[in-house]
Amino acid sequence: MEIVMSILAKSVLIISNSDKTDDELSEALYTKGYLPHEINLDRFSELDLSTIPPKAIILKADINNDHVQTHLRDIKSLYAEFNIPILALIDTQNHTTPLSDAAMLCDSVLLAPHHPMQIVLRTMGLIRLTVMEQEINLRMQTLQEDFEFTPELITPNTDERFRILFIGKASPEFMIIINALQRENVNISAAFTSFTAFDYLYEQTFDAVVMNGLKGIEPAYSVTQTMRKNAKLYHVPALLLVDTETFDDHELIYEAGINDIIDAKSALDDIRGRILEQANFHQTHTALKNEFVALGDSTCIDELTQLYNRAFFNAHLPRVTRFYESQGLPISLCLIRVRTQEIDISRQQSDMIYKQLGSMIKNLVRLHDITARLDDNLFAIAFPGQSKEELRPVSERISSILKITSLSDQETGRPLKVELDITFSELDGKDTAGNKQSAALI
Repeated sequence: MEIVMSILAKSVLIISNSDKTDDELSEALYTKGYLPHEINLDRFSELDLSTIPPKAIILKADINNDHVQTHLRDIKSLYAEFNIPILALIDTQNHTTPLSDAAMLCDSVLLAPHHPMQIVLRTMGLIRLTVMEQEINLRMQTLQEDFEFTPELITPNTDERFRILFIGKASPEFMIIINALQRENVNISAAFTSFTAFDYLYEQTFDAVVMNGLKGIEPAYSVTQTMRKNAKLYHVPALLLVDTETFDDHELIYEAGINDIIDAKSALDDIRGRILEQANFHQTHTALKNEFVALGDSTCIDELTQLYNRAFFNAHLPRVTRFYESQGLPISLCLIRVRTQEIDISRQQSDMIYKQLGSMIKNLVRLHDITARLDDNLFAIAFPGQSKEELRPVSERISSILKITSLSDQETGRPLKVELDITFSELDGKDTAGNKQSAALI
């Protein structure tokens, strides 16, 4: 029974009105570490859904159908505590705008045609947003209940105009889309070469990037790969305009980091909808990032490093542990102990070391990972919902980057030699909250 529950903890439900399995979508999910679990709505009442929630739901049925909506509400009610994200795959021929009441049941939509890898990437994005929201809620609880502090979260500006960058030759197809979006009160910037595109990308902030691939995809491929290697641009959606009758490199381009492919022959409303959906998705992600900034005050933040302090970490970790145990998921812990090789190091110099390390640690992990300074020379990172094995690539990257980093005295430039003792461990359901708390302070 425990084996089944642990499997379902990483599952993605695929809901449809058919018994036919979607092998390509299932394979794409599996390659990204998720287990597809297909459900035929016609036999919904016969299903024994686990109390362990799925990570996401992919809907391959008409969202405007009352029967479908009823079952979706039942599933959402079953997992109400976890706010499971729902991605609806919409057939453009049956698509109505707006989606009326049905829109409240799903978190995002993908208009047909949609590629299996595209569906998986959007699903992963929705899962990431949900995890961020969950961690924000958990930190709010810790701050309110343990520190009697209620943060003032930044209210998103719902009237803010989308900012979209167009890259590529000013072909007629491209200009028609640009003109249509400008009528939607969207801020448009246009870069007709890759060189000027990077000037825009590095100097300004955009909610989506649309690239013209009608005369070749190599420039778009290069721009996208560069974006995915840059922390600021990593989550900015990239869309590619092509002629789908001749374009057949879907797998390659999605693996490179493209979020959506636009058929130049599609209806203008469909094209506009695809672009604005991606831009809205990015604004939601940005709003959540801004909320994390407000989650703390002087009672729970280490003044030198701006990481959480020991008091917050000890109060918060048991709460996070209980939440993820209820989903059958582990928490992994990284401890970083700093040892200086300097014999006559001053307090000011040691503070420089800890401040630089704290900044690096915070920038190496995701926003919903929990970073803290537990002691002068001891740092911790908690990774909610991830096993030690899943973290292996991350742990190797963190270890290699931290150990080769050159730290220096900011006044003299003199290198400061340190040794880092970095350990990773997994906290499983057999640990009590007290044991977990003690383990964090070893």
